[in-house]
Amino acid sequence: MSYLQIGSLSLPTIWLAVVAALFITSVLHWAITRTKLEDWYWNGFFLYFLTWKLTYILFNFQLFLDMPLSIVYFNGGTAGHFIALALLSVYLLFFAGKKYPTVYAESAEVLLSFFISYKALSFILEKDVVGLVLQFILLVSYLFLLTSIKRKQKRLTAQPFILFILLELLMLSMFDTILSVEALTFLWLGITAFLLSRYEQGGRNH
Repeated sequence: MSYLQIGSLSLPTIWLAVVAALFITSVLHWAITRTKLEDWYWNGFFLYFLTWKLTYILFNFQLFLDMPLSIVYFNGGTAGHFIALALLSVYLLFFAGKKYPTVYAESAEVLLSFFISYKALSFILEKDVVGLVLQFILLVSYLFLLTSIKRKQKRLTAQPFILFILLELLMLSMFDTILSVEALTFLWLGITAFLLSRYEQGGRNH
């Protein structure tokens, strides 16, 4: 993991990229659709983050009892990450749609905007020119497609969604193993978003 040194503080570049991508995705969504993302988006992020942090207690209970403030600096690691992803998927699939029905139509579009933006930002922070150029081409291509779709007042269908999922996975495999935590995370979220979009379409057909 790479770190960005700001004075005496070392910040993981991955989290700087994640936070920046969250805001960029929200802005891009508004710019393209002229609608604001509903709270399922931010609720999902905070649910993931809090779960990931709190699983530190689950895996390091005695250390937490000895030093409660250690939870500020540590997290549940890879195991905690996947537990947090599981809870995020449960929230999105079974609860978010009851209050925020737009999650069914928007989740696939938002996932691609977020993850492609996140990877582009990661390459910027890591000063990886080749990765940045390739990711930027993918991002521009996706935004062009999404803008064209929205001008026709349509939604992202399964075929282009799966295409961009596969293209991003190909990109990830070029710089790391396809079984990396990052690639598996993207695939997990992609499956969740796909199920949400299928649910929404199924609801329309009944």
